[in-house]
Amino acid sequence: MSSEAYKANVTTIEPVAGLDPSGGWLDMSVQFLVDGSHGGAKQCVFGRAIFHPGGVHEAHRHPNAEEVVYLVRGQGIALNGDEEVELGPGDVAFHPRNEWHGFRNTSLDEVAEMIWAWIGANSKQEAGYILRNPK
Repeated sequence: MSSEAYKANVTTIEPVAGLDPSGGWLDMSVQFLVDGSHGGAKQCVFGRAIFHPGGVHEAHRHPNAEEVVYLVRGQGIALNGDEEVELGPGDVAFHPRNEWHGFRNTSLDEVAEMIWAWIGANSKQEAGYILRNPK
């Protein structure tokens, strides 16, 4: 079976609309670069998040997907279960399926850029998204 190659560029993919504080998205933006709708992925989602100074993705979990995050630039604290792990450029963190996790940019003046992937699902809906403390 043959398929067409898919190519994306962070400068041409718009950030996801509707990610607001009530969903745990504070001072950040997210791009879905590869998923079921972008490239036809069946079992993964690959994306990019920008956390403005002080930006936070509050504790949440994905019942149907594992997550890997890679911090490209900036600094912050990754939550994994009840453990907090400091991340800097080049650090990778793994969040098992259904584990509470999140991230906060601890810088007051620097953007944090994160590349991330969900494994086991091809969309946010399929991965599931449960906020620990819903607003």
